[in-house]
Parts: sequence; C-alpha cells; structure tokens
Amino acid sequence: MSESELAVIKPEALKSYIWLQCFDGSIQQVEEEVAMFCPMICREIVKNGTGSSKNHAIVLPERVNPASLSLILDYCRFHQVPGRSNKERKSFDEKFVRIDTERLCELTSAADSLQLKPLVDLTSRALARIIEGKTPEEIRDIFHLPDDLTEEEKLEPLKNINDDPRIRLLNRLYAKKRKELQERQKLKDVQVQEEQRDERSLDEILCFINGDGGSGGGKASKNKKKNKRRKDHAKNPPKANPVPVNKVRFPCCFLLCFYVKNNQILRLIY
Repeated sequence: MSESELAVIKPEALKSYIWLQCFDGSIQQVEEEVAMFCPMICREIVKNGTGSSKNHAIVLPERVNPASLSLILDYCRFHQVPGRSNKERKSFDEKFVRIDTERLCELTSAADSLQLKPLVDLTSRALARIIEGKTPEEIRDIFHLPDDLTEEEKLEPLKNINDDPRIRLLNRLYAKKRKELQERQKLKDVQVQEEQRDERSLDEILCFINGDGGSGGGKASKNKKKNKRRKDHAKNPPKANPVPVNKVRFPCCFLLCFYVKNNQILRLIY
C-alpha cells in the first residue's frame, strides 16, 4: 500500500479493539489502548489472550454492569491520553464524580473489581465527603441501609477527645435515655412474671377442679372439713338407730327375718 493510500485511511481504522462481556451477557467493543488502562483487562489480554473476538470476549466480574463500564471507559479515555496537565485532570475528576450516591457506590465497586486504583481512590474520597459529619441515621438514609442496631447500642456514649460541650450534653442525654430504657425493661419483666401462664397439664387442672387432688391447698381444705366433722361427732354423738324390722344379725349363723303383714308377725328361723 502506497503512502498516499495510507494517508487516506482514517486513524480509527488502524486501531485494534477488544471485546468485553458484562455479567448480564451484553458485549461491548472497546479500543485496546483504552481497555489496557485497566489492570484486570490488561492481564486477561496478556496472559490468556482473550478479548480478540466476540466469541472470545473477556468476561468481566459480576459487579461491573454496563452503566458502570461505560463510566470507567470514559475515565480511561481521558486519562490514557499523554500530555494532560494536572489542572485538567483535577477538573475532569471533580466533574466526573458529581453523580448520585447509588451510581457512585456502583462505580467504586466496579473500579475495584477491575483493579483500577486511581478511580477507586477518587470515588472513595467523594463518598467520604458525602458522609463527613453525618450521624449514623443520616448515613443509613443516604445509602438505604437497614437499621440493625438495638436501642442500647444507639445510646452508647460518644467519644469526646476534644472535650466538646455539645458531645458532653449529648452523652448526658443518652445516659438519661438509657436509664429510662432500663426502668421500662424492669417493668416488662415484672409484668411477664405476673402474667405467667399455668404450666400444668389439662389433666392436672381437671383433677384439681374435680377435687381429685392437684394442689396442697385443696388437700388442706379437705382435712379441715374432716376434722370439723369429727369434732361435731364427738360433741353430739348420734342417737342409736332402731333395729330394722326387716333384718337383724345374730351370732351362730342364725338369721331372723320379720315380716309384717296384716298386723301379724311371722317368724322364720333358718
């Protein structure tokens, strides 16, 4: 090919490309010099020789989604160009991290998976500025984190290295709330003890109701009734019952039965 023909060829046609596959299966074609800016991709190209075609694309880690990959490639395209001044790079980086918190977290995770340390440091500093001076509750709201702390853990005293009067006041307030929490817990424990369920079985409860035993109190009341009957019996002995007309027992195996019929007494001796 002559020099005139080479001059006509566009610079883009001389570039070599690398195929990258995200975890969701989507494939992107990226300039090799841009992709090589990421150490993880560079290692896959050099060591394993992958990425040369669509069928042999480099499979990226799970945390690298298409949106994060697009941002990372924009970062690499800017920073891989030689001759950029520090002022230009700083201005680009400040604008680059002005995104919502969720995307910034995803970008940090993706950059860490690709071992792109400069971008990890940049996004980490941006996240640190977001949470600076925030309370744990505010940080949970920002990052949509679940509240897994107990009330006692939330009321733990804060460290006051510089003897800040605001922290002293806050710790006094926390101490008061901790005391109130302990008193409420004591009241709950007392209520639980008072409302303890009867652990006896159904059979034992039925026996107690029917008077077949069960509790010592039932036995004691029965004994009292028996003792009372005995005392009454001793004071007022019962009168002798008259001999029944129809049956009298005699020794020596004799039995006399009397039958009264028509005002006549019939005596039978056996």
